[in-house]
Amino acid sequence: MTTTNKRKHPRVKITNLISYVCIDDSGNETEQGVGKAINISLGGILIETHKPITSQNILLMVIGIQDELIYIKGRIAYCNTGDSGMFRTGIQFLESDEKIQSYVKSIVKVYSKQKI
Repeated sequence: MTTTNKRKHPRVKITNLISYVCIDDSGNETEQGVGKAINISLGGILIETHKPITSQNILLMVIGIQDELIYIKGRIAYCNTGDSGMFRTGIQFLESDEKIQSYVKSIVKVYSKQKI
């Protein structure tokens, strides 16, 4: 049986720490935490956390090139329990801000050259 990859953008494996803040529809903070980025593409990111992320809206905080803090708004696509008991959450980026795209492209470029 063959499977078709329906992703718009290819994903690259990464291992970066990432912090997040969940927000409600009014922009109020509902929870926060830290996780590990598992993979990334121009369209989204997969993160792993110790607890499930229950919000639909999330603000990711990452350190970009030149140690600049970058905020990325996203929407939770899914949250599943992995084999290790950790939670894996797929996040779709909601913005196409030039700084965010530049950050993602630089990460993809660096990690795609490494053997995984």
